[in-house]
Amino acid sequence: MKAFQLRTWRYEDVIEWIPFDRLSVVEQIGKGGFGSVYKATWLDGIRKVEKINGDNYKRARKQSSAVALKTLASSMENNNDYLKEFKSLMTCKLNFTKLAIYGITQNTETMEYLMVFQYANNGSLSKYLRNNFCNLTWPTKLEILKNISKELDNIHDYAKYIHADFHSGNILQDQQSYIADLGFV
Repeated sequence: MKAFQLRTWRYEDVIEWIPFDRLSVVEQIGKGGFGSVYKATWLDGIRKVEKINGDNYKRARKQSSAVALKTLASSMENNNDYLKEFKSLMTCKLNFTKLAIYGITQNTETMEYLMVFQYANNGSLSKYLRNNFCNLTWPTKLEILKNISKELDNIHDYAKYIHADFHSGNILQDQQSYIADLGFV
């Protein structure tokens, strides 16, 4: 984790340890073959930079932010597996993928490690298309494809990973599309 912090250029991208008691209203929103996904409210909030006046800025936090939590692979069985998955995700993040990763936490009851990342309001692409396909214009549909293509290209060309579990359930939709749950090979 320290190596990724040292390679971070922007305050908003710093990865941090997030105490589990600073996450409230934790509710499961999905379960897949590689873990569970939860929605939670991060009481301390997401890091941001606010412009004060002119060229002056201050570091701040967006209080009570909605975030997503994902159990990291086999965190109960092998404590090093979750670090491998986190390292892979961070390598992709540092190489231009757009999904924001905020940090890691540990559930104090189950002792599972969870990655804390950006919550996508519209859920998975499959859910989004099921609910909105007829209302989307062709330019919007093409923009979604363009976002997905760019993300996948960055994972392959810059991070040098192969996405081994690529399907519409692992693409998140918000203001743009994000590839998640990378299932690396």
